[in-house]
Amino acid sequence: MGAYYTFTNVGVASAAPLTFSHNLSFAPVSLVARIIPHQLLLTQTAWLAVATIGTNIVTVQSTTGTLQTFDLEVQMVHSIIQ
Repeated sequence: MGAYYTFTNVGVASAAPLTFSHNLSFAPVSLVARIIPHQLLLTQTAWLAVATIGTNIVTVQSTTGTLQTFDLEVQMVHSIIQ
């Protein structure tokens, strides 16, 4: 599973987009990213969103400058239909 999945515990403390690296060297069209927030009450008013997914990068955007910690998952989408 490690070749198709990566998991990182990270945080943002800025409203500016932040880029995180991952180790999946696949085309962005084959990747999906998910944010799992740790501070649920905070994220009700200050959302987190995946802005872009690249071959070895993911950009995350927040609406506030408040520190928000979260888990960032990146996976390769598997499909038997091509």
